[in-house]
Amino acid sequence: MIFSSVIFVFYFLPVFLAGYYLLPKIWARNIFLFLLSLLFYFWGAGNLVVLLVFIGFMTWFFSFLIAKTRFKRGTLILAVSTFIGILIYYKYLGFIIDNLIYAGVKGIQPVEIVNSLGLSFFTFQAISYNIDVYRKNERFERNPAYIMLYITMFPQLILGPLVRYNAIQQQLKERKFELTKFADGVRRFILGLGKKVLIANNIGYLVNSIMASEVTTLSPAVAWLCMFAFPIQLLFDFTGYTDMAIGVGKMIGFDLPENFNYPYISKSITEFWRRWHISLSNWIKDYIFSPLAMSMRNIEKSGIFIALMVTFIICGMWHGTTWNYIIWGALQGLLLGFEELGFLKYLKRLKGFGILYIWFILIMCAVLFRTKDIHEAFSFYTVMFSSAKEGALGLNAFVMNEHIFSLVIGVFLCFPVPISERFKTGKMTAPFQTISTVLLIIIFTLSLMRIVGDTSNPFIYFQY
Repeated sequence: MIFSSVIFVFYFLPVFLAGYYLLPKIWARNIFLFLLSLLFYFWGAGNLVVLLVFIGFMTWFFSFLIAKTRFKRGTLILAVSTFIGILIYYKYLGFIIDNLIYAGVKGIQPVEIVNSLGLSFFTFQAISYNIDVYRKNERFERNPAYIMLYITMFPQLILGPLVRYNAIQQQLKERKFELTKFADGVRRFILGLGKKVLIANNIGYLVNSIMASEVTTLSPAVAWLCMFAFPIQLLFDFTGYTDMAIGVGKMIGFDLPENFNYPYISKSITEFWRRWHISLSNWIKDYIFSPLAMSMRNIEKSGIFIALMVTFIICGMWHGTTWNYIIWGALQGLLLGFEELGFLKYLKRLKGFGILYIWFILIMCAVLFRTKDIHEAFSFYTVMFSSAKEGALGLNAFVMNEHIFSLVIGVFLCFPVPISERFKTGKMTAPFQTISTVLLIIIFTLSLMRIVGDTSNPFIYFQY
């Protein structure tokens, strides 16, 4: 089940909200939220919901052993190994075996990867909680029900944000209905739905139609357009989900952390990773990069460079199970390392160059993200940096007016739009609110019309 589907918008969400607010006590609402979260996950991943419950319980059990026994370090190692082992088995085993077969190892057979939506996200949350208890950055939670709800809560279950337990600990135990927060949640959900359905999906039709063609038949202009459009599709696909997750959270009294801050206006890769997927960036900084950098602090900047490379290769592997993602991660680490060694100060001096630099990197990395293997990526790069062949498919073969409109709106919304305070206060308050409400109604209506007609509109990050 996805947020931008008929089933969720017309059935699951209304029934959930009605049942949730008919229950008078917070403990009853928590049980209802837990059960409906399991149903939500079962709808998309079937019997793997048992794995979700297991991870939730083991997260609490390991934290209990860390807090209450002398074997703290050993238990933490066991906990992290268990969760990483689960992640490897369900997500990476097929990739490992395929590469062993390619390398000539005999006697092993290919395996099919089991689709487990959100596994990377909730295993990372489980790991972070146990590490925080070990570091004593987080108090041990005696009641396992709260930890299991923290792991399974459906608004942030599949694609995040990656939430730290201390960010919602108090909200799990005490929250109440606030009409203004509920209304803000509805508004945020509608905006997210519009981003996903009206912008990301529309651009996705263009990108998918180009990618469905043989690479060698494309003109360079088409290849460049495709890889310019894909980062915009990816941004609005992911921010659309995040807005909907935060919106549903607000509807039931939770304040989930923001996950994006206009990443495409960045002027360096360092700044980009402070603005893109903020919860993941903070996670890998706190639990991978910082420990690595500290362990190599004796070699100063070289240690930081190595730590960045290792961290982002792991980040690339987290995103997917092909060599494309590993190379993408290594490239991110390499660029961050160069900026750390001194390139960043030159970027700051060259005003206006930084944003061009970022967009060029976005387009180059989009090839690795969107193609299925190294061979296809290399073919795409070849087309992009070659002259047009006679008979190659041009822009007219793919681009329609609605694609242009969605791309223009998408690019415009990549940049913050300042709104004068006078439109929010004084005499302009009522007209501003009226216009905002009308626009929300239009966005919601158009979105509903689109999702009713669409047969499939999965979120891109589901595969990561």
